[in-house]
Amino acid sequence: MSIRARLALAFALLLGLMFAVAAVTLARLDGLTAKSRELVDHQARRVRLAQQVNQQAQAAAIGLLKLLQTPRREDRVPLYAAMDANLAASDRAVRELGDGLLAPGERPAMARVAEMRQRYGELFQTTVEMIEIDGTAAARTHFEARTGKVLNTLLFEIEALEAGIQARMQNELEALSAATGDARRIVLLLAGIALALGSLLAWAIGRGIVTPLREAVTLAGAIAGGDYRAAVPCCRKDEVGELLRSLGTMRDSIASREARILRLAYEDTLTGLPNRTRLMERLEALPRTASRALAILDIQRFAPINHALGHAVGDRLLSELGARLQRNVGADDTVARLWGDKFAVLFSAADRSGVEAKLNELLARLRQPLSIDGQRLDVDASVGVALHPADAADAVSLMRRASLALDAAKGCQCGYAFAADMAAEPAPEQLSLIGEMREALAGDQFLLHYQPKLDLAGDRVAGAEALIRWHHPRLGMVPPGRFIPFAERTGFIREITPWALRRAVADAAAWQDAGLDIVVAVNLSTRDLLNRDLVAEVSRLLAESGLAPHRLCLEITESALMDDPELALRHLHELAALGLKLSIDDYGTGQASLAYVKTLSVHELKIDRAFVAGVDSAPRNAAIVRSTLLLCRELGLSVVAEGAETPAEIDWLRANRCDLVQGYGIARPMPPDDFVAWMEDRQRVAA
Repeated sequence: MSIRARLALAFALLLGLMFAVAAVTLARLDGLTAKSRELVDHQARRVRLAQQVNQQAQAAAIGLLKLLQTPRREDRVPLYAAMDANLAASDRAVRELGDGLLAPGERPAMARVAEMRQRYGELFQTTVEMIEIDGTAAARTHFEARTGKVLNTLLFEIEALEAGIQARMQNELEALSAATGDARRIVLLLAGIALALGSLLAWAIGRGIVTPLREAVTLAGAIAGGDYRAAVPCCRKDEVGELLRSLGTMRDSIASREARILRLAYEDTLTGLPNRTRLMERLEALPRTASRALAILDIQRFAPINHALGHAVGDRLLSELGARLQRNVGADDTVARLWGDKFAVLFSAADRSGVEAKLNELLARLRQPLSIDGQRLDVDASVGVALHPADAADAVSLMRRASLALDAAKGCQCGYAFAADMAAEPAPEQLSLIGEMREALAGDQFLLHYQPKLDLAGDRVAGAEALIRWHHPRLGMVPPGRFIPFAERTGFIREITPWALRRAVADAAAWQDAGLDIVVAVNLSTRDLLNRDLVAEVSRLLAESGLAPHRLCLEITESALMDDPELALRHLHELAALGLKLSIDDYGTGQASLAYVKTLSVHELKIDRAFVAGVDSAPRNAAIVRSTLLLCRELGLSVVAEGAETPAEIDWLRANRCDLVQGYGIARPMPPDDFVAWMEDRQRVAA
């Protein structure tokens, strides 16, 4: 019999027993309820009638006593009516009790009550007549001699009848309680039988199910533990047998899929080489003293090939390059594909000269042309190499060092580079500053300092450059050279520059209102100049602050013009149309200065400090600065020489008609309040 059939039969039997218990219980409870209701109603009525006979007889006797004490007839008339009503009510109660409400054992007592009632009625009537005829004194004598005695006997018989009724009701209640106990015992007996039978059925069914299920659990545990050779119990025809057969099928499927997943997890599907995960495992398994070399290769010109000929050709190229690498390394070396067009080779020895020889041979083989679909393809590679354990002793650091060496090799286009030849990695504290810059901007930790620009012809301060500073709560004042390059590299400069513009425009507007004739200069990075919202933001700031446009100067480096010249030139023309001053910063360090100077909408050039330093004593610097001054005079541009630190340099620049000079020789950058105080002191000295 199947498990389903056995369970169905067991549940059917249990339900039948439960139904029988419930039916018996309901029947017994219904009978007991009806009997209880009948008993309560019947006995309550009998007790009530007996009490009514007693009460009405007593009320009539009390009325008779009042008659005996009332001498005037007119005062006795109302009492007669009340006495008649009491006697009539007593008679009705006696008749109702006699109409089938009494048990056979109670009828003799009822007969005595009726007899005493009749005698009392006759004597009562005689007493009343004597009151009216013979007077209350004679009637009182008659009442005490005969009527009172019969009344007492009547009351005694009534109380005896009532006591008998109460006793009979108590007996019936005790019988009802006994019947309730019998019903409870029957229900408990049936429930015990159902529980015993259910337990027996559960044991029988459990014994037939638990044993094969244990076998199934054992098999499942073996599968979970990776043992796919455990035998599957057979020869069962029920559901557990089907479960065991399904577990066997599942075991075979899991074993097959696990083998495939393992292959996918550690093998590159395109080239069949080990992937990055497998390579990292092998690196992590290296003994700390083992000498190995990790080389990361980046295939050059792969992207143009992939874009021009399609991904299918690109995939075949990568597959062929992987096979070529595999063929040209030693048997103990490991070739892996990391991602995209990047491969890695883990050399079994870390002798630098030996690695260099292997790399030269490997690169020569990679550079050999190959043909795919009749298309001749030439590729090259850049390689970064890190030595274990000299450069790094753990897998992650070794990969990072090799990647940094690869960046260096690509930058110098020298084929390969070793991590040992590179500069030190960025300090951790510098890396942490990147994540703190956003918090610094929100917490108002950035400051603007202003460095004056001296007009040499008029010997007056004509402008000031706004230079950002970072007042770090833990590190103190952080110089811009430590965080501005990171901000430009990560793009966060596009959040710093709007803040600097707002603060500089606000300061310049305040100085304008105070009567200071100052042009405030703000630096723009490449990302800022290519920001499509730049012109609108500057226009809005000028309109809100009321600053005259010619009092704001934007300084742009030459390199900012190279990434997207068309957009950069359009923004410069739009900014110039607003009336702003535009300046080319660090002039002379770029690669296209003369080509852009003739077309840019700029007003001044800033000669880089590299040429201003020692201009009074270095003929080459002097020649460059002198020619730049002449060029700018011909083009109508003013010139700012930045980085002047000595009086001799400033005198040389004045003698050669340089327009403005900026540097420590004039003043260091100062906070806004200090700058205003410095200006006022200078004006007082001049006066």
